[in-house]
Amino acid sequence: MDIWALIIGLGVITGIVAGIVQVLDYLQKQREKKREPTAREVTIPSPPAPAVPSNLPPRSEFIGREKEKVRAREALASRWPLTCIDGIGGIGKTALAREVAHESLRASKGEMPADDIPTFDGFIWTTAKDRELALNDVLDAIARTLDYPGIAQQPLEEKQESVCRLLQTRPYLLIVDNFETVTDDAVRDFVLRLPEPSKALITSREQKLRQVWAISLKGLEQEEALTLIRSEGRRLGLASVEKAEERVLLRLYQATGGAPLAIKWAMGQIKQKGQSLDTVLTTLHEARGDIFEEVFARSWSLLTDEARRVLMVMPIFAASASRAAIEAASDMHHFALDEGLGQLVEMWLVEVTDELDEARRRYSIHPLTRAFAGRKLGEDARFEKNVRLQTVRYYLDFGKQHGGKRNWQGHNLLEAERENIIATMSWAYDAKDWRAVLNFRNTITDFLGIRGYWTERIRCAEQAIDACKHLREQQSLAWCMVYDLAWTYFRRGDESKAKQHVSDGQAIFEKIGDKKGIALSLRHLAKIARRQGDIEESHKLFRKSLAVSVKADDESLTANIKVDLANLANWFLGDYQMAKRECEQAQEIFERLSDQNGLAQALSGLGHVAITGQDYDGAKSLFEQALAISQAIGRRDQIAFIKWGLATLEEQTGNLFASLSLAREAYEVYWRLGVMPEGEMTRVLVERLEGKLSAD
Repeated sequence: MDIWALIIGLGVITGIVAGIVQVLDYLQKQREKKREPTAREVTIPSPPAPAVPSNLPPRSEFIGREKEKVRAREALASRWPLTCIDGIGGIGKTALAREVAHESLRASKGEMPADDIPTFDGFIWTTAKDRELALNDVLDAIARTLDYPGIAQQPLEEKQESVCRLLQTRPYLLIVDNFETVTDDAVRDFVLRLPEPSKALITSREQKLRQVWAISLKGLEQEEALTLIRSEGRRLGLASVEKAEERVLLRLYQATGGAPLAIKWAMGQIKQKGQSLDTVLTTLHEARGDIFEEVFARSWSLLTDEARRVLMVMPIFAASASRAAIEAASDMHHFALDEGLGQLVEMWLVEVTDELDEARRRYSIHPLTRAFAGRKLGEDARFEKNVRLQTVRYYLDFGKQHGGKRNWQGHNLLEAERENIIATMSWAYDAKDWRAVLNFRNTITDFLGIRGYWTERIRCAEQAIDACKHLREQQSLAWCMVYDLAWTYFRRGDESKAKQHVSDGQAIFEKIGDKKGIALSLRHLAKIARRQGDIEESHKLFRKSLAVSVKADDESLTANIKVDLANLANWFLGDYQMAKRECEQAQEIFERLSDQNGLAQALSGLGHVAITGQDYDGAKSLFEQALAISQAIGRRDQIAFIKWGLATLEEQTGNLFASLSLAREAYEVYWRLGVMPEGEMTRVLVERLEGKLSAD
């Protein structure tokens, strides 16, 4: 074979093989390209978040309002088309609306679970703050936010139709902030008739709209407010605020009523102007500073003359007031009063309870509103004086009608007005209206004693004593000393003060020959002697007191002294028969006089007598009767005493758990009232029972 032919043949063969290798290599690479990648070889991109158009203002720090947020979510998730967040200026309406909208926006984008959060396909924020908001403005905001700029170029009528069709295609949320300032009726009609499935959320200082799901804001809860105060202190670098004791910060909470805007304003004053907390608090109480212009100036300008008059009256009430009291103080009646109160309630300048019975409704104001209205009242001295005098006359008549020792139903009505009556009495005292001061004492002293308001009773008695001295009324002076002060100090365990007041009053009673007063003085001295351990002297004084009360022909006082004698005989003299006889006689008198308070004391005394006689079933029945009466009339110290009696009964019959429960309840009441000796006695019983149960 020719050598060149052989070489050529091998080259061809080699080329073919090389070509085949190249082809196989190419096919292998193609197969590798088509092979599915493994999980390690590829990263699956996250799906893009859904496009949710929004023009919401930036989200800011938000503290508290968890209950209100839940209610807002419920409203937006319901079929209700319109939700309204209402409340006074600066209470946090805009902040809540913004927070709820931002939560919903995040849920709509899939950035947070949407289990309990309603979602929408777009969010449109409009505000009427500091500017007029017309229907055209609202429609343009919707069109531009949802990226339909062409709609914004249409004439108003066509634009409204186009926007309504747009809102019908998907669920969108329209927010209108500061809705109360909207004067364009077309805006109101549009919001009220927003087409489904879209919804509207508005904020307003008024409660005029009835066809809404209402979320009414009041001040932050105490813990929420304190958290906000410390948070603002941290943000502003106020270490003294951030680390302050709770009792210090509570003063700011109380002055602002938990209004977030006022809290932030106060923090800013401390930071920017270097003011002390006391200075800021004074500014708040006196309604000075730009905070009040921001919160109230606009509202004041919208009020009618009737509404302004009613608002200026509200600060004279220390607590919530009835419509009748407001009517008397303002000297406004019927339609005028209804219109004035109605506007104030609608604008959240006055808050009202939701009782259906008008007579039971109570009207009150926020602390900031109180400061603002108080400043307005102080600017008209003549008007203020007339209002004060009208309020004095009203509460004196109210006290005469519902006060008294045995007017238990009336006492329930006095309870609602207690703080207002005491504040009005204090004003009369400052104004040196001595007759009014003494008349107030006469109408409320029994109520204050029976219901356990002993600090207030002492203060009222001291004011009445000054009035008696100016009026030169010796008998009334003595009664204030013995009946009011001596009794109250004795119950509190201060026998020294009690004895001094008794002695001073007794001297006056003896000088003017007041037998009832003398008998009462002797009774108090007998009680003091018994507590101090002089049983013989106590017995002698009780007997002397009883004899004088019989001569004074005062059956109620006589029966009360008999109960005292019975307790002395049962516990200290060991005379069971005498104790039973005196209590039964007292019971008969109290029943004849329909004196429920005295009857409860007699039945309780008989219960202790029954324990001494080992009639445990009878004792329990008597105690339970006495307890039911005392609870009905609201005599708290007597309720505690009867529960102490039941606790001792249960201990003697071996029911230690029941005994401990009753003893603890009695001690709680004594502790709250400041009843020292009986409270200490009950505490000892509680500790003894706890010791017995732990030993078992």
